[in-house]
Amino acid sequence: MAGSVAAAARSLTRASVPRPSRRLTTSSASAESSSDAGRAFGTTKRQKIALVTGSTDGIGLHTASLLAASGHGVIVHGRSSERVDAACERVNAVAGDSGGGVVGSYVRDFDSLQDARDLAAEVLERHASLDLLDNNAGVFEPKRHVTADGHERTFQVNVLTPYLLTGLLLPRLVETAAASGASGGGGGGGAADVRILNVASISQTSKIDFDNLECEKSFSNHASYCHSKTMMKLFSFEMYERVAAAAAKGGEPSPLRDVAVLACDPGTVNTKMLLAGWGPCGIETFEANDQFELLTRERFGNASVPESERGGYYVNRTLRETPGGVELEDRKRLWEILERETGVTYPLL
Repeated sequence: MAGSVAAAARSLTRASVPRPSRRLTTSSASAESSSDAGRAFGTTKRQKIALVTGSTDGIGLHTASLLAASGHGVIVHGRSSERVDAACERVNAVAGDSGGGVVGSYVRDFDSLQDARDLAAEVLERHASLDLLDNNAGVFEPKRHVTADGHERTFQVNVLTPYLLTGLLLPRLVETAAASGASGGGGGGGAADVRILNVASISQTSKIDFDNLECEKSFSNHASYCHSKTMMKLFSFEMYERVAAAAAKGGEPSPLRDVAVLACDPGTVNTKMLLAGWGPCGIETFEANDQFELLTRERFGNASVPESERGGYYVNRTLRETPGGVELEDRKRLWEILERETGVTYPLL
């Protein structure tokens, strides 16, 4: 399945896909048409919905295209209306007659934490379910830049925003897990049908430098980026352990058991970010299937899979590290900082 889906996306990689004449917007009608398409092709299951942040180019666009080609309803996000429109056209073209495609598109700039809040509010208002959250958006800054929110841009876009967005969308993700359980797929049975994927990197630093968290004392573009990816991995570990602890409370099966929180290295891929920071030293974008595989791999839906694998860090789609007691104090300290700087708490945890 993955091979055929990837082939479909690859066939359009170098093709010239025309931009639509008007902005694609989210509406109840668009969501309904997506569901109707699924029924037209004999689909009896509810269509799974995926939000991929930063999905207008690079790995984000490729992942969104693969998800659509495998029948998912995809929510496209980007900073530019023109690029969002072009991405929607591309995703729908790759989806073909799979029954998948764009069910929503949003233009929001993560330089603004309010924009991230608005994105979450719009998704909650317009989408009754959310199965997959791919925190893919990220930046590599050549110089230190402070946003209007007062944060170093790499830290805000790569770390604060994923924490904020995930926290605001978590209730909908858990509701979706509960609904899936009601239909036999979850409900505490260990089938991790709902997944949160946080994009880290093998370029991570060894530890978090809390004395230079936002590069206040010294700035290096590579150090700032790698530092942010360390924080993403530890945020992911801390969130998973909180999810697991909350799921274990009480006597009744909890839908939180059906939520996987994964971190991954997306691969060394010749994206604009890699070319700007390291030069052409990776694979082409159409070969970068790791995020898609982790979002859709059936293995996580197998109750025999150890729970640690549903909260691990993956490199080349292989489990590299599990939360365990990894940097426990740093994780908790980071969580407190993210909570304070965004004003977002995770009440379910």
